[in-house]
Amino acid sequence: MQKKLRFIPTLFLSLLFISSYSFAANIKTGSTPDEQQPVNITADSLKVSEKEGKSTYKGNVVVIQGSLTLKGDVIHISHPNNQLTEVIATGKPANFKRFSQVDQAWLTGKANKIEYHAQNKTVLLIGHAQVEQPGKHIITGPKLFYDIANQTLQAQSTETEKKRISVTFNPAPTESTDATK
Repeated sequence: MQKKLRFIPTLFLSLLFISSYSFAANIKTGSTPDEQQPVNITADSLKVSEKEGKSTYKGNVVVIQGSLTLKGDVIHISHPNNQLTEVIATGKPANFKRFSQVDQAWLTGKANKIEYHAQNKTVLLIGHAQVEQPGKHIITGPKLFYDIANQTLQAQSTETEKKRISVTFNPAPTESTDATK
């Protein structure tokens, strides 16, 4: 079973899409980066087809690696020849959270479906999608698409969910001055 799960750390290296500089920040702080920590997966059931290169975890699936937690009702992982190609997490909602060493803050996201495509280095959140850095910003919409390599985000409605995109930026806290005290 260990051989079949070798690809999983690659998922988390790439799933850390919001903060691409976390590795460098961890080196500076001396802590072990998430992608170098053990991966723990719990689920009610697991079906693996090594020949097809597919794994399906079902029922209260929780994946933890370092500060990253991914949860879903079902998580499908495609890994032909032990190479991660795709991860699809579904739930009501599927969600993730991770601690950004760069921002020294938690980042959370949720959607009915979260898709990660390793070759294209993209993450797609579909259905009541939301990404939040508490106290800083919240982005919501039917569909959020993040291109990891280009560090770009696109948000739009879908045919089934024709809602507007919402972005909330909170102002950075300012230091009090003697004049305002």
